[in-house]
Formats: sequence, structure tokens, C-alpha cells
Amino acid sequence: AENFRVLVKQKKASFEEASNQLINHIEQFLDTNETPYFMKSMDCIRAFREEAIKFSEEQRFNNFLKALREKVEIKQLNHFWEIVVQDGITLITKEEASGSSVTADEAKKFLAPKDKPSGDTAAVFEEGGDVDDLLDMI
Repeated sequence: AENFRVLVKQKKASFEEASNQLINHIEQFLDTNETPYFMKSMDCIRAFREEAIKFSEEQRFNNFLKALREKVEIKQLNHFWEIVVQDGITLITKEEASGSSVTADEAKKFLAPKDKPSGDTAAVFEEGGDVDDLLDMI
């Protein structure tokens, strides 16, 4: 995380190059599936977010965070995502950076757990049930 900050401040690498290196490190940390590395990932994500705001790269960070959430779901790293939520690290809002189109409400919803369709509802559809069956479940 500190190396990333130094790289972008000294402009030794473009923000894009430095952030790509940082993203690679974050993904490597997550691949270990170990809590100490999750904490290192969080440091990197926080640094990325702060520097993205400073350098008007909020869209790059927001795209990264959306992709990260998808990867976390695919790899079933829910315990890592819980850390992200607890730390309140969410999308950069337009209140924080003018280049963002994300509202504060959208940023809050982004951290909320995704609704999963319940098995009961899916079972009714598979059995060819009708609307009355669905209403009975409520």
C-alpha cells in the first residue's frame, strides 16, 4: 500500500499502472484465503480509494470494487467481504469526487447483502405451481 502511494505521488508510474500492480497484489492476497493477508488487502484497498479520489480516478476504483465483489462471490470469500462491509469501504460517491455518478444511497446499497432467491420460490416454479402457491408461502 505504501509503495503504491509513493509510486503515484512521485509519478514514477501512471495511476493506471500503479493501480493494476496494486490490484494484482490484492488478488494474490485473497488467493491465500488467510485472514492476515485479508488485512493487507484492506490496507491496499483503502490506499487505492484515497489516492483514486486525489487523482480523479474514482471510476477506476469503483470498477475495481464492483469486480472485486463479483470475484469474492465466485470464490466464496464471504468472510473477506464482511471485513469490507465492517470497514465501510464502498464506492466513491459524487459527494466525495465530482467524477463519480454514484449517490450516497447507491454506495450504501452496494455494501448490503445481495438478495438470494429462496429455495421455496424456485421449487414452486419447478413444480409448475401458480401464484396462489406463492402467496400461500408469504
